Amino acid sequence: MKSCTRFTTIGTLQIRYIDNNQRGSPVLLIHGLGGSLESWTNNIESFSTRYRVIALDLPGFGLSDKPKIDYTIDFYVNFLKKFIKKLKIKRPSLIGSSLGGHIVVELAIRNPKLVDKVVLISPAGSLPKSFKGTSALKRYIKIVGAKSAFEVREILSSIDNSMVTHTYAKALYERISLPGAKYAFISALNGSAKAARYNSKLEKINTKILLIWGKNDRIIPVKFIRTFLEHGDSRIIIFENCGHRPHVEKPKLFNKAVKNFLMD
Repeated sequence: MKSCTRFTTIGTLQIRYIDNNQRGSPVLLIHGLGGSLESWTNNIESFSTRYRVIALDLPGFGLSDKPKIDYTIDFYVNFLKKFIKKLKIKRPSLIGSSLGGHIVVELAIRNPKLVDKVVLISPAGSLPKSFKGTSALKRYIKIVGAKSAFEVREILSSIDNSMVTHTYAKALYERISLPGAKYAFISALNGSAKAARYNSKLEKINTKILLIWGKNDRIIPVKFIRTFLEHGDSRIIIFENCGHRPHVEKPKLFNKAVKNFLMD
């Protein structure tokens, strides 16, 4: 990723972000649980040829501040509103992965005039309250207890072969080892799990939605796509031979699908 990272202050928090191509329409990228702006390494340059691309480390993740607070969905929605205002981002299209998708949906529901289009990647937040997590998700959570990059790689290899490169495992281990990171990881996970489901509120999103899901997603299985089937402006794409991170596993296909959607 060729982008230069920057820092800005939102309230009392130092937040790391990148902001490319100021002249294009804005696209804001929101990573998932345990992620960072590096989650979009295979996408930022492609999108930046046409759009102003903003990606950030959410509070609690990456190199952004990690205070000991409750990382609820409400907290993240309010934070993103402040971030958008601080950077003077006018009606961005929002792209959210997993936990990021949950945050994006709630932001779009509560602030429909703030958002242009919405792209969701295997989003959390629509799972029934009875859902206690897949075995893959439970294994993923174990990274907070890993004692080495090797252990992280072992955990990831039991979930999804696309996640097992040494470079990725090392970076994930280094991020989760930062002060406050493990607390934030668990708090954000619990915040998403305990949040009210948005299933009955999707009609409040008065813009187009593109939903992309990996057919072989073991963390949030594709069967949970049902919630979006009834949203009239939803466009749904399922990637074959793909797990929880289509933007990482099949970046060329993902980038093309998203750009076609944003230009439509």
